[in-house]
Amino acid sequence: MKKANYGVDAPLVVFLYLAVGALCFILAIVRAHTISYFGILLLVIGGYMLYGSKCGKYKMREKVLQRLVVRENDMVLDVGCGRGLMLNGAARKLKTGKAYGIDLWSGKDQSGNSRNATLKNAQLEGTADKIKVQNADMCALPFKDETFSVIVSSLAIHNVSGEDSRKKALLEIARVAGNGCRVAILDLAHVQEYADILSKNGFMVEEISKNKWQMFPPVRVLYARRQKIANLTSKK
Repeated sequence: MKKANYGVDAPLVVFLYLAVGALCFILAIVRAHTISYFGILLLVIGGYMLYGSKCGKYKMREKVLQRLVVRENDMVLDVGCGRGLMLNGAARKLKTGKAYGIDLWSGKDQSGNSRNATLKNAQLEGTADKIKVQNADMCALPFKDETFSVIVSSLAIHNVSGEDSRKKALLEIARVAGNGCRVAILDLAHVQEYADILSKNGFMVEEISKNKWQMFPPVRVLYARRQKIANLTSKK
């Protein structure tokens, strides 16, 4: 089976690090017959970013899904699913359940990012009949209250501009989470902010990890569990 392609994260940044690093390294040797340590540093950073995209995020996916204990009958939501890395990973564990992915599919932060790429990866991973993807804003999720038993989001919510808008996204996650829903949010910023909002809306925050260096950029992971259905309207 052909391997799914989940793209390179921040492709332009990776290219610039590698290109400028290589240029500095070559110029130093040609002009001064010495080594450019700055060039080496840029190459190392670019290489680390590439490793995170091609290897590290796969390892991180398995750790997160294992911690969430995805069951075969779960209803799963991936908020900001991108090309479907977490979405398809969760769907592979399902039998009678279903995995939904929503995104606006911007190509800025991930190469080749599109709904069609997500569907193609689902075909390659054998999960096409277990997933459904929709073009939707995470601040207005197109689902009924208490729909999901597992919710994940990876490097997505920080892209929402403004604290109030991010709060709307978290409140939407809380709204569509059912009793006992397990949540994992991977992000590079605002993780404590997410935890504070969820804890005020019926969730028990189980853990906020230290930076995980398998991925670039390094992420923190918030794990939470829905304890009861809260009155969200009064908290907005």
